[in-house]
Amino acid sequence: MGRAKALLELDGRSFARLGVELLLGGGCAEVILVEGAHDLRARAGELPATARWVVNERWPLGPLSSIQAGLAALEAEVDALVVHHVERPRVRPETVRALLDGLAREPGTCWQPRVDGRSGHPLVWPAAAFGPLATLDPRTDTARTLLRSPEWSPRRRKLDCDDLGALDNIDRPEDLAALRD
Repeated sequence: MGRAKALLELDGRSFARLGVELLLGGGCAEVILVEGAHDLRARAGELPATARWVVNERWPLGPLSSIQAGLAALEAEVDALVVHHVERPRVRPETVRALLDGLAREPGTCWQPRVDGRSGHPLVWPAAAFGPLATLDPRTDTARTLLRSPEWSPRRRKLDCDDLGALDNIDRPEDLAALRD
């Protein structure tokens, strides 16, 4: 993209703000924003007071290291972790609520939206996955490593929905331009 995705804007709000609003609107009590390559706090705009920032010093190791930084920053016991990537600014709060409802019905399972047969984001991880996620090696593993493991593959659930935002992946300027059209 050539610049920090969290600072990109859609409808006058930064992607960081849209993500925080999504998660709070979807039923999350706390939001932890993990920053790495870019110092975002001063430039991300006004965010709700319930959003906390965490710096991932290991960001060159990839997205799993950011999940691990977020897990390490948890200050209270929580039932689940919703992992939302900033490059998906159009996910609807009702999708997050439905994923959390799925976890409430089937504790110990991991939930992911599916749109027209394609897996999307965000992912909802139950507390039982926190230890295994924390022990993966971000130099060789990703969160998919756990999802595809013999222990977790049978615990993976897909929520069929029509939320096209769950499939967004804004990586290039033309992806952003298409969103704005």
